[in-house]
Amino acid sequence: MAKSMTGFGQAQMQTEKWAISWEIKSVNSRFLDLKWKTPHSLNALQPEWEKVVRDHALRGRVELYLNLQILDPSLLGLTFDRATAVAMLGQLANLAEETNTEFRPDLNRFLNLSNLWRDKGGEIDPALKEDLHKTLKNALIDWDKSKLQEGVALAEDLKTRLSKLSDLVYKLEELATDNAENRYAELKQRVDKLLQEYSIQTDESRMLQELALLADRLDVSEELTRLKSHLNSMQELIDKPGEIGRKLDFMLQETFREINTCSNKCHNIEMNRIAVDFKAELEKCREQAQNLE
Repeated sequence: MAKSMTGFGQAQMQTEKWAISWEIKSVNSRFLDLKWKTPHSLNALQPEWEKVVRDHALRGRVELYLNLQILDPSLLGLTFDRATAVAMLGQLANLAEETNTEFRPDLNRFLNLSNLWRDKGGEIDPALKEDLHKTLKNALIDWDKSKLQEGVALAEDLKTRLSKLSDLVYKLEELATDNAENRYAELKQRVDKLLQEYSIQTDESRMLQELALLADRLDVSEELTRLKSHLNSMQELIDKPGEIGRKLDFMLQETFREINTCSNKCHNIEMNRIAVDFKAELEKCREQAQNLE
């Protein structure tokens, strides 16, 4: 089934020791572009997480937000430099004694002295690592559902538009049946008029041959055949699983090329009008296809 590149997913988990919340947002992009917004201490896990994300995404700019709250203080790995703090208090006590000043230390001020606090670092708790991984997978599943839901809507819209394009091709085909013949008759009439007006003598058989060649160049049967083939291929592609956005975009470019050639050959007001409508509808298809993975 077709998937959109635009989507949103989330998942949460809370235990006695931690609370985890993942949010995933994505928009269109030619390639898969992952933007991580996670705590710095967990950066080492990103390559492992990226493998999980790639199982769910082929293209798109994906932003992944992780909100992690540690509820068990023992897991934070913080230590206080007690020796330095005691030494500082001792020095201040000596200063107060020497200056005959009352010394009343405010221990709360030590909370703002970052040099007294140390992060042990080390390995991430295995259970926390597993829960982060599990919650990420749940968020990706939720994200996948939203992409699939929008992708189905896009696919249905594309099918409807491709069906309209097929109808326009059949109209062109009906008009093209007499296009070359009518154009030949018009050219012959104009040439005959010019020859009579200027009393020009010419080899009639050669003239008819040249006119036939000119009229033959206006034949659009091959272009119409290729147009029908491209439209049928796109209808089939939309129902296939996996990445279809790029293939669809390429087919639409080829379809644009064929309708442009057809339009240039058509010296017929009605056919040109249909070709303009075809291009307008085709552009809408291209806009929709650029949203698909």
